[in-house]
Amino acid sequence: MRSAYEKHQYQLGIVLGFGALLWNGTYNALAKGLTPFLSPITLLLLSEALTAFFIVITFGLFPILNAFRKMDGKSILIAALIGILCSAVAPFLFFTGLARTSAINASLLSSSDIIVILIGAHFILKEKVSRMQVFGGSIVVLGVVIVNVAGTGVPSSVHIGDLFIVAGSLFFGTGAVLFKKYLSHVMPELAILIRNVSGIVIISIFALFFRGSFVEEVAAFPLEKVLLLLAFTFFSRYLNLTFFYESLDRISATTLALIQVATPVVGIFFAALILGERVQSYQVLGCTFILFGLILEQMSDRAMDSIRSHSSYFHLPFRKGTPKTLDGNIGLLPKNV
Repeated sequence: MRSAYEKHQYQLGIVLGFGALLWNGTYNALAKGLTPFLSPITLLLLSEALTAFFIVITFGLFPILNAFRKMDGKSILIAALIGILCSAVAPFLFFTGLARTSAINASLLSSSDIIVILIGAHFILKEKVSRMQVFGGSIVVLGVVIVNVAGTGVPSSVHIGDLFIVAGSLFFGTGAVLFKKYLSHVMPELAILIRNVSGIVIISIFALFFRGSFVEEVAAFPLEKVLLLLAFTFFSRYLNLTFFYESLDRISATTLALIQVATPVVGIFFAALILGERVQSYQVLGCTFILFGLILEQMSDRAMDSIRSHSSYFHLPFRKGTPKTLDGNIGLLPKNV
């Protein structure tokens, strides 16, 4: 019998999970609004630095430094490698593609990271990948292909901006697999901060070759767009991270994964609301395939057992099964943090 406190924490976790879904959905629309004024390198430097600042302000520098001292050298190196992949290479490709395609397409195509995640789960993490996961992943890929190819209007062609989005998502997926394998024991805020700092260092070195361009962009950046930059960093990056991990502390990974399935739909909503983008028929078709595939990929026996074990919290008509201990799902890792 679960206590009233446990019920409250679970319900709070559900609310926080939907909050993370909401903030994650703003990512592409807000970033797209900044691409006309900032190059991918400049946008990366500013957003990574501001995100790191918000993390330090919230969680405190000294607790993070104390946790850092306890890390072994291997974990630090891997965290730095993940930083290079997920805070430098992947977002650079993603922002480059976002400047050349719609925010709606980006919201849909970012689901392609499931390809790397499923492959990494099997070959690197040695996890058993079910037929349902493979089937669901295949349907997601089909949806991605529909969005990518149909968006050009030429059946045999693809859109270069969409390819950048897919490439960035694949790097995000690689970082997720490495995080799950090597850094599951590390304090999440510390791992993300190391990731941010590593990305900033690499991007800064690269930016030295374009120093004049960087300075000119910052000097010419419109003052009225400063709030947009802060909103992107605070809501799409920082609050997304905070709500995600606070939710994961209170509910199972599989339950949160089912909530995150709706990310493409929320992304489309904000792209239409903020940018006024029109949803095309091929995007609706691709979104349908992607959502169906994501649901199949997540609707494993473990996920259903997790939902059933908590169904009494909301009086849901599920048959109760035997509660199981659930491991984290690498597909959950927030790529846009």
